[in-house]
Amino acid sequence: MIDIKELSKAYGKTRVLDNLSVSYESGKIYGLVGENGAGKTTLFNCIMGVTDYDGEIRKFSRMAVGYMPAESFFYSLITGKEYLEFCIKAKGKKMDAEAIDSLNKVFQLPLERFASDYSTGMKKKLALMSLLLQENDLYILDEPFNGVDLYGCIQLKRIIRELKGKGKTVIISSHLINALHELCDEIDFLDDHTIRKRYIQASIDEIEQDILNRKS
Repeated sequence: MIDIKELSKAYGKTRVLDNLSVSYESGKIYGLVGENGAGKTTLFNCIMGVTDYDGEIRKFSRMAVGYMPAESFFYSLITGKEYLEFCIKAKGKKMDAEAIDSLNKVFQLPLERFASDYSTGMKKKLALMSLLLQENDLYILDEPFNGVDLYGCIQLKRIIRELKGKGKTVIISSHLINALHELCDEIDFLDDHTIRKRYIQASIDEIEQDILNRKS
């Protein structure tokens, strides 16, 4: 679905990504780990096409991509429902009140309240809900578990697995290696501006030890 070759990105003289190559297939869940500032969000921005870069990113034509940033922005005087309507229309989709009501039976959000007044966990749920209603092919989730309570984490994991079952591709960045290990088919370690290693059916201990070894 996505093939990235020799991707490089710098901000001024600061190199963030350097000659990074990686591919993502349909119907799989991918994890991305790395220290703060390693370039995870920059990689996502490159895939989304919101920043310039050197190299090549090939995606299937007409592939719909949904991105949930680590911190979603909400205008101060927009309700949760209005936010969903805006996101749906932005993708050229028609409003479906029944779909919103059905999905909100899972998320249980006060959609008539201003989204800016939501808790961190509620904002995460609202952002994810908007992506699901857009019916994307690729879902990029940047630190989706941060600020989410136990019940919300369980919900989120179930939804991600359902997306995989529908043949969608999901890429998740997180510092919670246990959560990624539980969910992901493959986990990439981003270090020193590139994908240092891809783990397939690796143990948590192996991943953590590699990270510690790079730090020492």
